[in-house]
Amino acid sequence: MDRYLSSKLWKQTAEKHSILLDEPPEQSVRTIALSELQEEAACAAYVEWFREYIDAPDKRVAASMLAKRIGYLWTAPLVKAMTFHQQQVSFDLRSSFLYHPVLADPSMTRFPFLAVHALQSESLLNNRSSKRKKAVEEMFGSQLSPLLQMLSTVSSLPMSILWENIMVRIGPLYAPDADNVEQPNPHIQADFSYLTQEAPGTAFDQRKNPFTRFTTCENDIPVAKSERITCCFYYQMSDEYCRKCPKIDTENKSQLK
Repeated sequence: MDRYLSSKLWKQTAEKHSILLDEPPEQSVRTIALSELQEEAACAAYVEWFREYIDAPDKRVAASMLAKRIGYLWTAPLVKAMTFHQQQVSFDLRSSFLYHPVLADPSMTRFPFLAVHALQSESLLNNRSSKRKKAVEEMFGSQLSPLLQMLSTVSSLPMSILWENIMVRIGPLYAPDADNVEQPNPHIQADFSYLTQEAPGTAFDQRKNPFTRFTTCENDIPVAKSERITCCFYYQMSDEYCRKCPKIDTENKSQLK
């Protein structure tokens, strides 16, 4: 394993995002490789199982919840490594697994965790622009986009919802008051601008950059919108709306309780 992947920085990032740097536990309730989620039959079977397991009302809600979880487990830590640690971390999707541990008590989440091994990393310190382009194309265009497209296919959920579910996981990393902004980093604004404004749709295997519509400009600087454009259906899984939900009636404060 290279220096970064054995470093405290990466291990802390993995722990924060519920990544197990090993094989999935043998006694897991269910395990599925990320690569299998790019295959229609396997993806459809898993989404239907996941719907029943989390007691979601339908497959659209289940797929939306799953995409948000994937954004937290997979996309956010890789983006964090890229911008804040100057590293492109690559997951082999065949060796990366969503797994559901055996519930030790009823309070444990039924949402999946991520187990990965066979990782690789590459420093972005030299030729950063070209390496960043390569990292984004691999992370989003080659790996994540086909998975989101399959989730959309098997659940009839619009891609816009799935992409915004990813955006709400990576946007906070670049917020001016983010916890991980401990010291001046010239790449924070540059990377967010690239991800949301400058990167072409082809970098995401899409016709247009899917993140652009979820940003706004403040003092000519792109930032994530404070309110969602699409609804992720969180309110159908909880007794409250998420705080960015476009369905919230701001006059009805009880919706936020």
